[in-house]
Amino acid sequence: MAHRYLGVAVGLLMLLWFASGVVMLFVRWPEVTPAERTAGLAPIPWARCCDLSALDPAQVVDGGSVEALAGRPVLRTGGETYDLSTGQVLAPLSRAAAMQAAQLHAGRAPISARLVQRDQWTVTGYFNARRPFWRVEMGDPVRTVIHVSARTGEISQATTRNDRVLAWLGPIPHWLYPQVLRQDVRLWTQVVIWGSLAGLFLTVTGIYLGVIAWRPWRDARLTPFRGLMKWHHLTGLAAGLLTLTWTLSGLLSMQPWGLLDSQPDPAVASYRQSQTTAGELSQALQALKARDLKARQVRIVPFEGRLALLADGARLDAAGRPAPLAPSDLARAAQALGPIARQGLIATEDAYWYGHHEPVQLPVWRVIRTDGTRHYLDPASGEVLRTVDAAGRGFRWWHLALHRLDVVPGFDRGAGWAAAMTVLLLLAGASVAIGVWLAFRRIRHDLGRLIPRRRA
Repeated sequence: MAHRYLGVAVGLLMLLWFASGVVMLFVRWPEVTPAERTAGLAPIPWARCCDLSALDPAQVVDGGSVEALAGRPVLRTGGETYDLSTGQVLAPLSRAAAMQAAQLHAGRAPISARLVQRDQWTVTGYFNARRPFWRVEMGDPVRTVIHVSARTGEISQATTRNDRVLAWLGPIPHWLYPQVLRQDVRLWTQVVIWGSLAGLFLTVTGIYLGVIAWRPWRDARLTPFRGLMKWHHLTGLAAGLLTLTWTLSGLLSMQPWGLLDSQPDPAVASYRQSQTTAGELSQALQALKARDLKARQVRIVPFEGRLALLADGARLDAAGRPAPLAPSDLARAAQALGPIARQGLIATEDAYWYGHHEPVQLPVWRVIRTDGTRHYLDPASGEVLRTVDAAGRGFRWWHLALHRLDVVPGFDRGAGWAAAMTVLLLLAGASVAIGVWLAFRRIRHDLGRLIPRRRA
């Protein structure tokens, strides 16, 4: 009875997950990647650079970037953005400056802009440090909308009409991401966790009922049922384990009660520690200005505590001279990450550094510690790109592998994988859809018996 009555509400939720899951095979959440954002920047205007008077010369700078914003150079570091033409913290971006930034990014003039604190496309906590946003309408045939941070001036989001429609068919229903729910992180988290638990209960009870009704040791028939119940029984037996796998791995994606939740690694914090001061940074920027370096972005990437710069991907020393890292430099620096079992440059993906919808950076410097923890370093800058500890390895297999079924090398992405996943999702969805209809029909019948009909 619990399976039947739970089957309508939770079954509809699971049906929504399966249908949107098909879309998710081909659609990703819209975002502006770092490469896309950098490509939309103007060259740094060195003539107006570089006043760092807002920073104490002895203040440690542990990272950041220099780039152009509305015709002036800015420094982004320590959660603040500084106008390097005045030496002051950047004032809130004006509408005109936001429209100029959007025009440079999109390559065409916008038609309007309005200030928003949060909307569907900037709903997550990832955007909190950049709020509010200028929501800039580009007026092009694909209805592009660009979100420019009024606080930092960064291009933070860009969507087209197709992006928004497909998101409402895929990621938003699949992740339960409507703004009204997602903006309340605690409520959204509990809804997803308890919804997944209810789905697990429905699936486990369904598998149990399906197996005892089948009883192959007593009856040679595949199913004792007829009509729709027969098809619900057969599809449920065929897809039950698959449904259980997806529901469990979906629950684990939320890392409930700390399960599979990685904690900050002190070794990484030590590795990243910088001794670069604002005074040293000022001298380095003056050196770049003297060289009139042609770059859209200069990133501050300390290595072994010392200042280094990455200008559009090319590593420079504090004097602005080319300073590429050698394998011996990476091997020496990696010692700060702890006892190492092995390390080296890899040119192909492995189980924990791999692409799925999008490719990952290759080659990459891989460090495997004696405790099994893996660190992946950018060979150009020495930055830690990803750390995979024991919890991270568990997340890879208990969530990602089970949810995507991407464990067969050569059949973990692409058209063949997507076609197979579509068939499996449709099979599981068909079982749930039939079950929802049968449960609804039975509940309506039961209610009809309990509620006396009106006399004519």
